[in-house]
Amino acid sequence: MRRSFVKRSFLGPTTLALCVLSAAAFAACSSSDDSSGSGGTSGSAGHGGGSAGHGGSSAGSGGSTVVGAAGEGGASASGSIARGDYIVNHVAACGDCHTPRNMDGSPDLTKMLAGNPAFADLDPTSATKGLVPTPNLTPDPDTGLGNWTDEQIKNAFLNGLDSDNQPLFSIMPYFVFHNMSDEDANSIVLYLRSIPAVKHAIPERQDLGFPVMQAQPVPATSIPDTTLAKTDPNYAKAQAGKYLAGNIGVCMECHTEHVMAPMPLNPDKLFAGNETFALGVPGFPATIYSANITPAATGIKGWTAADVSKVLLTGVNKTGMPLCPPMPVGPQGAFGGLTAADALAIGYYISTLPAIDNGVIPWCSPPMGGEGGASAGGASSGGAAGAQ
Repeated sequence: MRRSFVKRSFLGPTTLALCVLSAAAFAACSSSDDSSGSGGTSGSAGHGGGSAGHGGSSAGSGGSTVVGAAGEGGASASGSIARGDYIVNHVAACGDCHTPRNMDGSPDLTKMLAGNPAFADLDPTSATKGLVPTPNLTPDPDTGLGNWTDEQIKNAFLNGLDSDNQPLFSIMPYFVFHNMSDEDANSIVLYLRSIPAVKHAIPERQDLGFPVMQAQPVPATSIPDTTLAKTDPNYAKAQAGKYLAGNIGVCMECHTEHVMAPMPLNPDKLFAGNETFALGVPGFPATIYSANITPAATGIKGWTAADVSKVLLTGVNKTGMPLCPPMPVGPQGAFGGLTAADALAIGYYISTLPAIDNGVIPWCSPPMGGEGGASAGGASSGGAAGAQ
């Protein structure tokens, strides 16, 4: 079944009964290779510490320089399966985009991470153009990543190149993940090697009507630092939150306006919201706008680290309202699996970002009697971390 194109969507389990995924903020989108794969990732404050807040070691050349094929050396040089599990399933929620959906919108748990053959459709009027699947990330040798080397896998989610060195569609935010540490990149590979292989053929990406070019990474130096003084007792936590939210997470990617440029994020509006999500969810606005999550008057001014942490872990904002999709918030969503320390670290960072006035952003009203409604960034509701 082909679906109409959605600019970006990220589906949390709290709204699975309503939503059907299309293109995602941190989906790894297939290239012309039918098994081209990439995994969105994120990091842990407990793992990254203060130094990780500065971006860890650059993975611009594909993560670790150690090369290994199909679990031979390579990623095992550093990293761990447990760390990769945490990143893939609880921080980046790769399964939300790389798992096919049942007719009711729920994930097909028999094909976890095995790719979605009808993830997005840029031209629903055509049977031959516009279809963008997400690749099978399981280690199946025929339809997944089983024959990819560690370096090829990392090159996909760090640099946006498939196993044939062809560019992935840049709706996959490899331009953000590029800045993750070698150890986290290796951990993702180790985890993807460890999961059950699922034979699930994914079609090639169709002609999109425009050339697919490799996007330039976000310069690590452009990612804003916390405004906390280095002597502040919470400075290291905030810097660890920076690593989670900006270097390898999706907060910056979803809460920043996208532009038609080699680097897809507006460098002057990082974290300032107003990115659009046309989800087509019954009861919700046709277009949902991501919140300004800087502490501006039109953003989350007055929010504490604990307020942000509560949103991530419970899915309820400080006014007591549940969030709109596409935020993958807890308790059942992926962010519900964040450690308390990581959620609070993100909170310390987000709540102490330099404030950016991005105007009043339309806010998302919850359906009458439904779940998942929230302010998506309007100051009229006191500011809210809305759609991610």
